[in-house]
Amino acid sequence: MGIKLQHPIVLPDKEKAQLQTLVHKGIAHARTITRARVLLLADTGRTDREIYESLALAVSTPYDIRKRYHSGGLQNALYDTPHQRRSKKLTVQQEAKIVATACTNPPKGAKRWTMDLLTEAVNKLGIQIGRTAIWKLLIRNDTKPWRKKNVVYPASYI
Repeated sequence: MGIKLQHPIVLPDKEKAQLQTLVHKGIAHARTITRARVLLLADTGRTDREIYESLALAVSTPYDIRKRYHSGGLQNALYDTPHQRRSKKLTVQQEAKIVATACTNPPKGAKRWTMDLLTEAVNKLGIQIGRTAIWKLLIRNDTKPWRKKNVVYPASYI
């Protein structure tokens, strides 16, 4: 008497051929090919234990893939759903203010802008943002306030 699986896999011939082609061509992502192998092995009646041991997977992976196949079909089982991106924290105007601040002279008593000084100055402008986010913004805009060529001096200074 065999073990009764909660989500048994019985693949139609068309899907089975599609999975075998996917595995044999080897053009897809490794994770997609592994998922296809799991479905093919599950279709032959193998247990989750046999599948995860033969493919060196995590214990829950075969069950998860079979569950995804039952809930959403072949595409859902093979491919990840796209992740939703977080919305930007800063507006374009706020980003421009931060870059403009970085391109000015540093505060009195400092030779150059440091990330701590810049974070403090930006927070005084009313823009609540951390030093790492400021650093990423400056890198993205190819701005390096510690270099003289990026500093904007008043006309009387030059």
